[in-house]
Amino acid sequence: MTDQPAARTAATSDAPEGTKAGGASGPRKPITPAAALARHVEWLEYALEAARADEAVRVGRVEKATMKNRDKRTARLAEARDEIEELSALLEGIRGLQSRSARRPSGSATKATTGAASRRRASSARTSGSPKRSTGGSSGSTGTA
Repeated sequence: MTDQPAARTAATSDAPEGTKAGGASGPRKPITPAAALARHVEWLEYALEAARADEAVRVGRVEKATMKNRDKRTARLAEARDEIEELSALLEGIRGLQSRSARRPSGSATKATTGAASRRRASSARTSGSPKRSTGGSSGSTGTA
């Protein structure tokens, strides 16, 4: 019976990359950024709920605290509240960014045309004036005599 874990470990360590976890039958597909973000938001929501539950427990413990341990329990309650505040702000920020990006038109097309137009203006402004000056770099010479 003690041979099985070692046999399982050897079998999974020889498996191709992407098939080691969970006994998957084929290679795993790479996760998209949107799916990864959704996973992390889900985890943050779970962590926020856990922190709120922890806060409720710690409030009860502070109420029951003696003079000897009140400071320690109050400090831990403050840490739990700080964690709730941080997780809430993080989730709010992510959701704000998601809603702004959903309202905005596709930025890639807009940026591409804007960038091309500004490059055209910069190059046309240069050709209409004096010739381009050399910056003294090694343009054209190899440096060997």
